[in-house]
Amino acid sequence: MTCHQSVKKDSPPIQKLAAFAARSESVPWVRVYQIPGYVFFSHKNHLDTGATCETCHGKVAERDRLFKETDISMGGCMNCHRSKRASLDCTFCHEQRN
Repeated sequence: MTCHQSVKKDSPPIQKLAAFAARSESVPWVRVYQIPGYVFFSHKNHLDTGATCETCHGKVAERDRLFKETDISMGGCMNCHRSKRASLDCTFCHEQRN
């Protein structure tokens, strides 16, 4: 709910999400993006490096719902990492398995 403390906080759908959060209940999400279980992704890490919600989700403040609009394939992620000069090391996004 960090983003929604300022983005569209008066929106009825966001208020519904806030109610789930206040009750510590799981949100029955309809997934927009699916990433494989062997890929580590953190919204926080991306936001900490300067990415914004809009970087991947478009103009969220103007939308009632999100849709898939960013290439989150390995190639898409690597292209973004290249353009932002982020690490391309395999273990940056993939868990090492023994």
